Amino acid sequence: MRSIHQNFYYLLAALFLLRLFVIPQFGLGVDEAHYALYGMHVDLSYYDHPPLVGWVQYLFMSIFGINEFAVRLSAVIIGAITLWSVYFLIYEITKKSTLALVGALALSGSFMFNALFMMLMPDTLLFALIIPIILATVSLSKNQSALNWLVLGLLLGIAGLAKYTAVLFVIPILLFFIIKKQYKLFYSPKILIAIVPALLLISPVLLWNIQHDWISFTFQSEHVVGSNTIKWSGFFRSIVTQFLAYSPFLSPLAFYGLYRALKSKDERLFLSGLFGLTLILFFTYASLYKTALPHWTALFYLLFIPIGSALLWEKSVAWRRYLKGAIGLSLLITLVLYAELSLKLIPFPDYKSLHRDIYGFDTIMKEANTLLEDNNNSAIAVTNWFIASRANFYNHPYDSDLFLISNKDSQYKFWRKQSPLGRDLLFINTHDYHTDIKNTMICSQSEKAAQIDLVLNHHKVNTIEYVWCRDFQGRK
Repeated sequence: MRSIHQNFYYLLAALFLLRLFVIPQFGLGVDEAHYALYGMHVDLSYYDHPPLVGWVQYLFMSIFGINEFAVRLSAVIIGAITLWSVYFLIYEITKKSTLALVGALALSGSFMFNALFMMLMPDTLLFALIIPIILATVSLSKNQSALNWLVLGLLLGIAGLAKYTAVLFVIPILLFFIIKKQYKLFYSPKILIAIVPALLLISPVLLWNIQHDWISFTFQSEHVVGSNTIKWSGFFRSIVTQFLAYSPFLSPLAFYGLYRALKSKDERLFLSGLFGLTLILFFTYASLYKTALPHWTALFYLLFIPIGSALLWEKSVAWRRYLKGAIGLSLLITLVLYAELSLKLIPFPDYKSLHRDIYGFDTIMKEANTLLEDNNNSAIAVTNWFIASRANFYNHPYDSDLFLISNKDSQYKFWRKQSPLGRDLLFINTHDYHTDIKNTMICSQSEKAAQIDLVLNHHKVNTIEYVWCRDFQGRK
């Protein structure tokens, strides 16, 4: 007998297998290399994020080795779990498999999610948690059993281990109980059954920050809201980037989904609306002061691109035609991007390649280690965090030291305990991140060691310059 969900399972399996094929085919990006390094330096917490992303990376790299497949496999699994959760949330709300499939297809056509379902980020971890948290909250509102309190506390604690902004989840949960006039939940002794496990779960974060003067919280407050002055150009750039990143054909539908959710009598959909409203308002406000990265609003679009698409499908024949075109075109572009990541066929102009941040760092580090003269006295150095994450990851096969020489605080100061002073440093410059070593560093002598071009389809992706700084004594 044919299941009403069979088409969805075909979609789920096809995407899962496609991503498994694609993930070893291209190099690590800046952020995912950084979080992979977490897994190579396991700790209670980290300078810029809680530890769960690092713990997950440690687990998968311990099993599958230190390579692109291992680093990305957990994200592919989370992507499958998330798509399954979104599909069945919509199905349970509407009782229509067709609408649930429309929502799943819309989510699968969103460009940003296809990236985040292959590249493990703290946000990716929250994808697998947000719908269970919504369902656990609704269950608790109906039945204040100890088990329901415990489940909600555990889920919120795990979310706190994933990303600091998970604290925002408390706001829609409180609003939900207030709107339902369930005030007794706030002073019920059973609330401790949720609070205590949640605090125990996030205790590694608290302990690490106590040991390091709460540096993570200081960093995050400056990272999300960077100034006291509204920057309108950055704000509008944030909005445009979001719409493009999640597919310009689909991202506007999320706001229709939010509108319908906030009007809904279905508690699951209404609570989703409270979550979505909280998240989009917070990050919209933050983007007034600092240009928001597109993945910051991912949870909002994760919920409401599928919900908005599914609910619009029922609205009229005209909207169905639009959705067929929007989802179809988004999926087509997504498949083209998958093909390009795997096959690298498009001849981009020099230094404009789609692959410029994810191509060639294994070659860069191999050449750097070839140029090193004496590992006891010489070492590799970079001057920018964006280079440091990939340089450190792809330097793992070699027995050489690598230093980030920068005035800015970062996680690297906790990992590299040795001093670079007095050593001969081989600095790596790239086309986009180039430092004048002679005029910015104190060296007894500075000379160019080598230069290589990274070429793809007969066009330059990057130009790498290696510069010696003999007897390094610091920055000028």
